[in-house]
Amino acid sequence: MQRVNSIDFLRGIALLGLPLTNLMYMANFTSGAMAPSSTWSDNLLTYLVDVFAHGKFRTIFSILFGVSICLLYEKYGAKSTKIIKNRLLVLGFLGCIHGFLVWPGDILLNYAVSGLLVLAVIKLKSSTLIKLAICAIFIPIFTLILLILQSGDTSTEQGLINLNEIGFTALGLLQFNIENFFAMVALLPTITLWYIFGLMLIGVLIYRVYWMSKVHLSKFVCIFILIPLSIFGSLIARLSFAEQYRLVYELLNWLCAIPFSIALICLVLKYKPPFDTSMSLLSYVGRNSLSLYLLQSLVGVVLFQFAFPTWKIYFTQTDYFLLFIGFTILQLAVVWWFKCKSLRGPVEVVFAHCQNYLNRREY
Repeated sequence: MQRVNSIDFLRGIALLGLPLTNLMYMANFTSGAMAPSSTWSDNLLTYLVDVFAHGKFRTIFSILFGVSICLLYEKYGAKSTKIIKNRLLVLGFLGCIHGFLVWPGDILLNYAVSGLLVLAVIKLKSSTLIKLAICAIFIPIFTLILLILQSGDTSTEQGLINLNEIGFTALGLLQFNIENFFAMVALLPTITLWYIFGLMLIGVLIYRVYWMSKVHLSKFVCIFILIPLSIFGSLIARLSFAEQYRLVYELLNWLCAIPFSIALICLVLKYKPPFDTSMSLLSYVGRNSLSLYLLQSLVGVVLFQFAFPTWKIYFTQTDYFLLFIGFTILQLAVVWWFKCKSLRGPVEVVFAHCQNYLNRREY
């Protein structure tokens, strides 16, 4: 089966958008949810990033991951379970290296474990998968929201810089990463694992609807129902909870990101962009997303923890946004070079070699 260029195109958009929210956590992992705002432009950017970016790109990425698992199933046939399992094992291994050595906010291990869960239920009926997705997404989120509201905690200290995290030696960063990545792994079963698993199940259902049943959501539903529902939901959640219960807002914003992401994916799959996605730079970004994701972390950590550690003290939302633009230009330049030289990303090459090694051991 040929690569689906629209999927690569969407994955490229999602990948380039990740630094818009991740950069603050690369600067200050334990309290990087919000950047200081000192001007009206900072406040406006914070508002726009909260409503249009937080949760959206990761949600698109997660749903596409579920679609990709189904496409691999179709591609490899009888061997698909073992081959996909090996891919996920390699992905999880890379995620552990990334989390321990570079940045503890890694998502690759989460994706690998969630993908293995999807692999265990992928043959179930669609009606059963819908129930599983609803339970996996809503139960842990609303349970955590209730616990937060009952605790009475507020978000007044969210975003304050921890002065103990301004600049690291290489050994200090390694110790910090190990402590925090272990904490992230310990938290996986409580909420993020199940949420990502639920989003991947939505991707499986989209695959079944589009590729198997040949049913498509209309433009009207996508543009005038799902996207406004997502945006207004984020606005209401922000007005209600962002000041006192920032974490509650972020959890609700995750939910609001789902209809937006489904609408965008459905629009691109059915109504192709007015250009050849197979030749677009964004499609090449999607094909080399693993290398670029790790590049984002590496550059962000080097900048904030070694080269310019004081940036995290005074960087405002505008500063982060300008740095995000610089990140985007850097990544597009790297991918343009890959495209001109007909190269694959280095991590994709390593990934392929590791997967082939495991496949040979299987057979």
